[in-house]
Amino acid sequence: MICCLNRPTCRHDRTMKRNSVEIRVWLKRNGFKLVTIQAALGYRDNKTVWATIEGHEHNRKVLAWLEDNGCPRKYLALPDDMRRAA
Repeated sequence: MICCLNRPTCRHDRTMKRNSVEIRVWLKRNGFKLVTIQAALGYRDNKTVWATIEGHEHNRKVLAWLEDNGCPRKYLALPDDMRRAA
């Protein structure tokens, strides 16, 4: 299997750390949906929210929303600059 880990834009290492299943379980248990986050942040669609939860993007607004609303930090695999701010 060929992986793109040797490419500078590869995010496999970060993607693997974010626990999207646990984030989705937390969202469901707390009555949130992707569209809830989308509306709260003013996005036109939920692609950014989905991609952040899946670990393909590191949108700080989405991660901050999750953290501010009580999602456990251990599920989020926050970027270094957000980890230091805590």
